[in-house]
Amino acid sequence: MSQSDTPYTFDRVVRLVLAGTSLWLTVLLLSSLSEVLLPFAVALTLAYLLNPLVELTGKIIKNRMAAVLVTLTVIIVPAGKLLWVALRMVGSELSHIGQLLAILVNDSAAAKRAAEYLPADLWKFVTDLAKNDDVRSFLSEAGVTDMLQTLAHKAVPGIVNLVSGSAQVLVAFAGIFVIILYLVFLLADYDKLRSWRSQLPEKYRDRVSSFIDEFTHISNRYFRTQAFIALIIGCLFSTGFLIIGLPLAILLGLLIGVLNMVPYLQIAGLIPAFLFAGVSALATGTSLWAGFAGVAAVFVVVQIIQDAVLVPKLQGESLGLSPWMILLSLSVWGKLLGFLGLVMALPLSCMALALYRQYVAGRDVIKKGLQP
Repeated sequence: MSQSDTPYTFDRVVRLVLAGTSLWLTVLLLSSLSEVLLPFAVALTLAYLLNPLVELTGKIIKNRMAAVLVTLTVIIVPAGKLLWVALRMVGSELSHIGQLLAILVNDSAAAKRAAEYLPADLWKFVTDLAKNDDVRSFLSEAGVTDMLQTLAHKAVPGIVNLVSGSAQVLVAFAGIFVIILYLVFLLADYDKLRSWRSQLPEKYRDRVSSFIDEFTHISNRYFRTQAFIALIIGCLFSTGFLIIGLPLAILLGLLIGVLNMVPYLQIAGLIPAFLFAGVSALATGTSLWAGFAGVAAVFVVVQIIQDAVLVPKLQGESLGLSPWMILLSLSVWGKLLGFLGLVMALPLSCMALALYRQYVAGRDVIKKGLQP
């Protein structure tokens, strides 16, 4: 008799109720601790992605901690330099688009041209937006500082509330340091983490091990390749936007790359891309339609590269969750756990589906996959 044919006795119903209650209490606990757990969750995800590189380094450097430090140094030092250059460029671009908005609102010729192209309500919205103090503060070189302060609130919320101003930037870097510290120790103990089977009671060892193996198999097939594809897509969009002269090219391109972790969600980047292209064209007197055509061309070319080259070569057949399931999981877990839910939505959804199909539906997840 398969597990799905097991009759629902009183004992089984009680067990299901207790299991559901325990799951709900766990979700509530994670929700209350989400801000504290966020750095650990980010570090755990990075450890999962970087462990193959550490193992490759370990073939040359036998000491595990030394291999971890060498690998992270090789990655973090160039990445830190690139991040510093990128932040300075983003600050400059924020200031540039702020100047374009000021020209668009204050220059009579530009304002007249914009009024001809834009509906009255939209033009009023743009002028109100340009005069907003918060928007003007963000669209300056100090806007990068504002973004770092927001990062500080997410990374170390307990500390950031005790300080203000420029000190919050230092706290943001402290939050990044905490993530790196977690990452070092997780990578150093990664082999011990994988030996968790020996810590389980023998009665449950086979069943839990089977579930974890299924979950790991699904994660391996999806997350690493999708993260690599998202990185390439972000670089391609940034390069394309730089070529057509779009304001905030690097920041917007990388943001679209992050959105690409959810299949087809990068289409949402069309809205700010067209907005920036329109503001730039109206403020500088260039062709509005040429700006829109440039943005559309970048999206079309990158989408073709993704669908014709990257996905077939790196990912192969459809993996993991369907796009609608990914969107639903982001909405549900984001609502339940906040920002931590957005970070952990996909692995949590894979885990929930693996549990359902193994213990409720009684199906083999590895052989049949997670496609509905």
